[in-house]
Amino acid sequence: MVMKKPKESDAGKVRKAAVLSCLLLCSVLLGGCWDRREVNDVAFVMGTGLDKEGDQYRVTMQIALPGQLGSSGSTGGGGGTRGTKSYYLESKIGPSFRGASTEEQRGVSRTLNYSHRRVLLFGEALAREGISKMMDVLARIPQNRLSSLVVITKGSALEVLQADAPIEQYPAEMVRELNYSYMKKPRSIKLLMNSILMDGIDPVVPVMSLVKNGPANIKDKKTNIQVDGLAVFRKDRVTGIIDNHLSRFLLLGMEQAKDTEIFIPPPKGAGYISVHLIENNVHIKPHIQGDDIRMTIRLNCNGNVREDETTFDISNEENLKWLEQQVAEEIKKELGEAVRVIQQKYHSDILGFGRAIIMSRPDEWKRIKPRWEQLYPKVEVTINPIVHIENIGAVTKPFGIKKEDIQNE
Repeated sequence: MVMKKPKESDAGKVRKAAVLSCLLLCSVLLGGCWDRREVNDVAFVMGTGLDKEGDQYRVTMQIALPGQLGSSGSTGGGGGTRGTKSYYLESKIGPSFRGASTEEQRGVSRTLNYSHRRVLLFGEALAREGISKMMDVLARIPQNRLSSLVVITKGSALEVLQADAPIEQYPAEMVRELNYSYMKKPRSIKLLMNSILMDGIDPVVPVMSLVKNGPANIKDKKTNIQVDGLAVFRKDRVTGIIDNHLSRFLLLGMEQAKDTEIFIPPPKGAGYISVHLIENNVHIKPHIQGDDIRMTIRLNCNGNVREDETTFDISNEENLKWLEQQVAEEIKKELGEAVRVIQQKYHSDILGFGRAIIMSRPDEWKRIKPRWEQLYPKVEVTINPIVHIENIGAVTKPFGIKKEDIQNE
């Protein structure tokens, strides 16, 4: 007997049709590269420089040339994505940061992409007028990286981005690496804006400049980039630049020193003993009585002896204690001088004295906050450094000096 297949109900047919329609709809949504952007159509901006020219802003963009990124150094000009240079500079002026960037896009055949930007450079003249209004576009457009490092340049930012910088593929990368070798925590856009908006502390940013390598009589010298100290701010404006010497001690006081070497002369004779500080801790304690405000800065530093070109025997325990004391006195003297400069000359609280009051005496801060700008230059600062030398090196006596010529006292 042959069994007949039952007819499918109308409800089942409707169910199948609905499932089929959903599958077809999903295929429409999933299929496609309608908004694709090929890498050959994108220009990656590695670094940006901003300068002020009259009432206009000059924006310079350093664009990577993909065809040259496999080679190191830059030895000349090039076109397209090939040639002898690993980057291309585009520079235009406009009424604002975004306005100049829009003008640059008109001169670049590929879509500018800012998601790989390493550094943001401000010319000194622009930074002295204030940088906050330049930052809005960076936070408003998500493609911009707030982790890009900020640098102030002596002279124009355009000149620094034109450096040969032969050791790196492009100058923006050299600026980035110099930042990381100079400070423990380089100043990104995010950190800089936080310190501008935060009460009780002012921003500080590395300063870099363009230099020519080698003696003056060498022909065809390459231009390079070097760190020239620290730019100190009052709110969003640069008020001054601290030279390299005092900057080393300010970084110690900020607990941001990466490599600090201090040179101490011996008690007798010529030469210097070089002590390299490998780590340091800082504690700032405020003392407030009415409008009489005092700060105590305590530093604990550990270091190693890197060089002894004297006849002084540092393997002797008493002599080593003497050396530690001399290093501490040098820190006290030079950091004290640096603090006087930022207090009296530039009125910039980069060490965060106000922040120390906020953290330990918030009620006092509420009282003195309206007058902090007048009180800050009058704050008395006491510096108490403690230095411990952990290692004097592989040789304990001055190398190459006869025993009878070595100083033991």
